[in-house]
Amino acid sequence: MLTSIFNDKEIIQNMKRNIFKIGLLALTTLMLSSCSDYFDSVPNDVLDLDKVFTNRGLSLQWLTDVYSYIPDDTNMDRLPDNSTQGVWTAACNEGYLPWTQCESNNIILGTLYTSTGYVRQLWTAYYRAIQKANMYMANVDRCAPMSDKEKAWTKAEAKALRAYFYFNLIRLYGPVPIVGDRIYTVDSPLGDMMLPRNTVDSCFNYVITELKAAINSGNLISQFQNSGAFDTQFAGNLTQEAAEGILAEVYLYRASKLFNGDPYYKGLKNTDGTLLFPQSEDMQKWEDARDAAKRIIDSNKFHLVYRDASGKRVTDVKQSDPYNSCFYACLGSPENEEQIFFRTRPDNRIYYEMCPKHSGITDAQVGGGALSVPLQTVDMFFTKNGISIEKDTTYFTYDTDNPTTANIRKMLNTATYKDKYSGYTYFTPASNYRVMQQFYDREPRFYVAFTFQNRRWDFDGSKTYYTDMSQNGNSGPAKNGHDHPIFGVIARKLFVAPNMRSSIPYSIRLRLGEVYLNYAEACNELGDMTTALEYVNLIRSRAGIPEYKVNPSQTDKGARGDDRVELESYTKEFVRKVIYRERLIELAFESKHYFDVRRWDVADMAQGDGWIYPSYHQGGEGGDMIGFNVDNAGSTAEQTNQLNFYKRLKVQHRIYTKRMSFFPIPQLDINRNRQLVQTTGWTVD
Repeated sequence: MLTSIFNDKEIIQNMKRNIFKIGLLALTTLMLSSCSDYFDSVPNDVLDLDKVFTNRGLSLQWLTDVYSYIPDDTNMDRLPDNSTQGVWTAACNEGYLPWTQCESNNIILGTLYTSTGYVRQLWTAYYRAIQKANMYMANVDRCAPMSDKEKAWTKAEAKALRAYFYFNLIRLYGPVPIVGDRIYTVDSPLGDMMLPRNTVDSCFNYVITELKAAINSGNLISQFQNSGAFDTQFAGNLTQEAAEGILAEVYLYRASKLFNGDPYYKGLKNTDGTLLFPQSEDMQKWEDARDAAKRIIDSNKFHLVYRDASGKRVTDVKQSDPYNSCFYACLGSPENEEQIFFRTRPDNRIYYEMCPKHSGITDAQVGGGALSVPLQTVDMFFTKNGISIEKDTTYFTYDTDNPTTANIRKMLNTATYKDKYSGYTYFTPASNYRVMQQFYDREPRFYVAFTFQNRRWDFDGSKTYYTDMSQNGNSGPAKNGHDHPIFGVIARKLFVAPNMRSSIPYSIRLRLGEVYLNYAEACNELGDMTTALEYVNLIRSRAGIPEYKVNPSQTDKGARGDDRVELESYTKEFVRKVIYRERLIELAFESKHYFDVRRWDVADMAQGDGWIYPSYHQGGEGGDMIGFNVDNAGSTAEQTNQLNFYKRLKVQHRIYTKRMSFFPIPQLDINRNRQLVQTTGWTVD
């Protein structure tokens, strides 16, 4: 039994705590800094390696420190030094945080440079994590108190972690130097540390080889120990299933256009003339991505989350409530049968950023409510009919430049809105908090994703707090100050149940719903549009919207008994857009959008296509971002009816150019290492 490897429960718990900060010692930031930089922060009383790796507890605490570099994207505000924390929701069209210290603002406002601190922080932190993993693998065999089985297990984890850190470097910076098993010490010649960038293919091949070695060794534990049930004892470990999930994701990125023949990067080469990017698309990479995703699906270890209107688990989509099913699918908890790879003990400050301010309401849950969403993202979600607001003739429209009292009875509603399948109540407006008609009759994921004007914040179980984001509202500019949501919509998609928010157990980094969409994407690229749409339909039926016809002649109804939606075209190019749209909606606010639009090579789209970006939007991840009139600009007598709020205005202008597909290599490291070349578009003149 693998559970017998750790006989000491206290040691198991120690592995799940980030309590051992060993200092830098020989844990260098990599070969790209001066030697003095390596050791400036070494404390005088740092433990030496002999003491660490002859003690079982200290050895495992070292590994715990390696684990601490798994990214935590639940805090996008003040990032700890040397962390790998991501800011990806606020750094793409999904959201915005207004605070000047937020690194996301450098990305979206065009002030990201080769000298930006965050650019070097991530580069340095990941290489530091790689060096720490290398040192563990090189030294743990000296730990006599550890059993051979325990050493093999933990070395396999360190190998998989190292591969995962490289994968994060690749998706952020493109091709990077591969250190391999090298360990740099204070005595290492500086010349040995000056490595060039490896090619994209060799980077991915290294990551894939390392992950396969860890998986095929048989030494990684499974997170399903007791008759197939999820075992929380191993929730903090990088398990066999997590490694397989990461491998599938690596294959998907390797196959994507950005890394598989993107013309923009064809000319990037090392100083010796080695071309760093593939010169043409390799379809075998899509086959590998398809097969890796299918292996996870066929393992039958994971299942789409289905919950009824009370939140109880059910196994049939027809018995499920779409809202609760989608809500619980992204919650990190032991009860989530969909989660494959997750981080334990995340920060979860994101809850504060999603919880509205509610100034002036006694005993209200009070947050910042600052994580605001441009209307471009809000408008991407489907109607209840499973089609875009641009194509659904039942979608309510109004004069967005000048809403008036003449149509107030049509614009605002006081009716309770319930799910058509389960009867679940999405919201019940109060008499003083009427809800805009455009917020009715949207798909269930819309209600999981957004707190809109006058919606009730109903995560406290008993109290009633309605969120008013107008100028003088309880969460508006006058009462909320610099925290107020500038677009008039707040991100709402929680990653932990409210009653667990003070002790969030996990944040999900990969779940089965994403694997279904990965598989659909790979199938479509290989010309199998039917299978691709079948897996998209599994996501749509769970979400409570009509499924697509997989071909024009299909006549049967969907899993919930709805008529299917016929597509305009069944070509690979059109179905690709369908898959992209489903992914952007299903995985919204899960730190996927930022990387997806880049790997798809669509982030610089000049004009919205109605699938990836709304038709009215220009500039892809850049351009003018639209919001409601939270500042009451152009105030008239209509504001007494809160109609002035619903004017749609340009709120922010963002910058995006093709070079922003990747972060630049930090300029300081370019200056110090003559073998490093800068990424296309970032060269300093």
